[in-house]
Amino acid sequence: MAEADPVSSVLSLAIVLLSPLIQEPAAKRTLDDILPELRKDIRAYWIDERDWRDLTRQVLMPVTLTNVSLSPPAALPMCASLWSFQEYGEKVAHLLAAGGISSRAMIFGDAGAGKTTFAVMLSSELAKGETYIPLYLSLASWSPKDEEFPDWFERQALTEHRRLREIMPTPRPLLRELLISNKVLLILDGLDELRDGQAQDAALKKIQRCISADLPVVLLTRTDPTLPLLPGAQHLRLELLESHQVINYLDTLTAEVVSDALVPQEHRDAWLEVRNEFASGTLPALNHLLSRPLYLDLLVRTGLRDTSLPGRLLHAVRQASDGIEEGKKVLYASFVDDVLDHRFHDAPRRARKARRLAIRMATEMSKPPTARTMAWWRLYKRVPPVVFGAAMAPLSAPAYQLCLFMPAGLTRGFALGVITGVVLGMCRGVDTSSPACIKAAVASTSAAVMAVGTVWVGWRIAAVDTVEIAPVVGLVFGARLHLAAGSWRHVTALIAGAGAVSALMTCGTAAVWAPGADPPRSLFGVFMAVSMGLGVATASARLLTDPHADLHPATATFRWQGNPLPHLVAAGTAAAAVGAAGGFVGGLSHGLSHGLHVAKFFGVVGGLGIGLAGGIIRWLNQPGTEEMTATPQRLYRHDRALAALSVLGVAAGATAALAVMDAFFRHFLHSLSGSSFTPSPVHGILFGATLGVIVAAFNTAWPNYVVCMIWFTARYRMPWALLRYLDILHTCGILRQKGSYYSFQAEGLQRHLDQ
Repeated sequence: MAEADPVSSVLSLAIVLLSPLIQEPAAKRTLDDILPELRKDIRAYWIDERDWRDLTRQVLMPVTLTNVSLSPPAALPMCASLWSFQEYGEKVAHLLAAGGISSRAMIFGDAGAGKTTFAVMLSSELAKGETYIPLYLSLASWSPKDEEFPDWFERQALTEHRRLREIMPTPRPLLRELLISNKVLLILDGLDELRDGQAQDAALKKIQRCISADLPVVLLTRTDPTLPLLPGAQHLRLELLESHQVINYLDTLTAEVVSDALVPQEHRDAWLEVRNEFASGTLPALNHLLSRPLYLDLLVRTGLRDTSLPGRLLHAVRQASDGIEEGKKVLYASFVDDVLDHRFHDAPRRARKARRLAIRMATEMSKPPTARTMAWWRLYKRVPPVVFGAAMAPLSAPAYQLCLFMPAGLTRGFALGVITGVVLGMCRGVDTSSPACIKAAVASTSAAVMAVGTVWVGWRIAAVDTVEIAPVVGLVFGARLHLAAGSWRHVTALIAGAGAVSALMTCGTAAVWAPGADPPRSLFGVFMAVSMGLGVATASARLLTDPHADLHPATATFRWQGNPLPHLVAAGTAAAAVGAAGGFVGGLSHGLSHGLHVAKFFGVVGGLGIGLAGGIIRWLNQPGTEEMTATPQRLYRHDRALAALSVLGVAAGATAALAVMDAFFRHFLHSLSGSSFTPSPVHGILFGATLGVIVAAFNTAWPNYVVCMIWFTARYRMPWALLRYLDILHTCGILRQKGSYYSFQAEGLQRHLDQ
């Protein structure tokens, strides 16, 4: 049996054939074909966002834009009355159409002045018209020191607007192709919120290099006198609210409360006192806060339900030495408590869960490296790497159990290949090289192998297998980046060295604890098993993943259309080719007869089983007409569905293949290795839990996310339904949804929750 171990990893080649079927099909449409559908997608997104957050019922404060490009600066003509959602959008879009706002502009504003609201209103209104197609992106997810702007843009645009993946490849970058069409307006929000912190200068230079002075772009950032200006752009300043605007807003929205006899007199008096104190200007802290739309909105929105808030705000700004910060604390605390209590007035337990999640988010995002955005597929950055080492127990157990049932040649090397593939796919971005992480991986793998092996083959053979498998898994964790990105010469030497050391350790252990046990161990056999297991999995990972790129959700799409038969035949033929490879290597080690039998086994299990799953995925993954702009929820549901389809599809296909072989070719199965090989349809589940998990780990972020959520749920009692609660925090106004990312409504709110 040991001589046949070179065949052990051949089945892992299936992932090389199956994974490309999950990648997006080649695009065959021109930009002109795509743009009308892209506009519909973006329009639908903003309609959903408007309705979901009930924005149409909000009364918005007018904005004042000053053109600082002129000398002297001149304010753009804007109506001073209060605006509805529709009026705000129409006025902003009219300014753009009339030339008041150039299609190439840089807009500055203080914190809380309403820059993001302005960008959202502009995008929403443009999406309804027939002029520019607004492509709104938040810069908060960009790291200028790690990534060039065109690369970041393409990754973000293709993630958030999947329709763009159908564009026929052109010699020019996607960014330039879109902008030179003169039909797309790029709106970049949050230059002051970059992942690198204070890196605006470097970021702006990179943007300038790829967006020439004649291309349309609107860039929004916090006021910073040291920041260079964007060449060829109109420079506008979003002014703070003037006294008469604030008073008009307060009078209009609080009139009903002030005149309501059911409201306690002291609370009604407090509203009047806030108005009068602001008008007189005797409390600078109060005027500082209420001249910024963010804090004025928090006061009115919360104070209309919690009528004690105006009095508490006045007390805070009067009594504290730093009235501005104390006033912010009162507004933030009252807002969070009020909005969650109102949303969950009959479910206090869910309100506590949502509040706990908001606090945990603020805490994690404030830890180094600090972040202004949160994406569900990036949770691994906030999880101790040792957690991924410990996760090897449930992931390695099915791989080892399956190898115990495989025919000669599909044994320990198969388990090593599967575990290596899972690690290289699932742990992208995770620092697995720490001693604690390596120790956890070795310990958890040892526990899984010993537990499974003791039940099925006895503790002595299990101990030998533990010595063969667990240290190599530790090596994979420690050298993951080297395996995935090092030179092939060094990787080959590392794999050969691991095989040699493992052979010496395994054979030495077998000679002491299990002499004469089945399977017998030889230095050459173990060396080949370990080397082939590591080699095939490493080659697959290097072919199908980028070890230096952040983990991202799947990009495939699902559409029920067309005839599935050609896809099933193509995928089945490709997967059945693995059987030929297995038979060839099996023939070299065990003779022609054994090689033919192994080829038949792989041909059926691979062709019918894995090919069936691959064919279905290939059939579903086709361009179509029902494309949507991505949101965190859509990305999550899509990624989870693809991961589940990978696992369940391989499991179902392998189960069907094994059932056919068990029913009609039972004598053939026994001829592979005698009565010791007794596969049954139930073993198809193990194929799904091994090869299916590898395919999911290579193509989706969901396996990584599940490990992270187990940690956060167990450690911090975060809700398992994370996306549902994030969406609740978004609709409540605690979080903003910027494309496929979440961020807090304000940086100050994040700091407040972190205290």
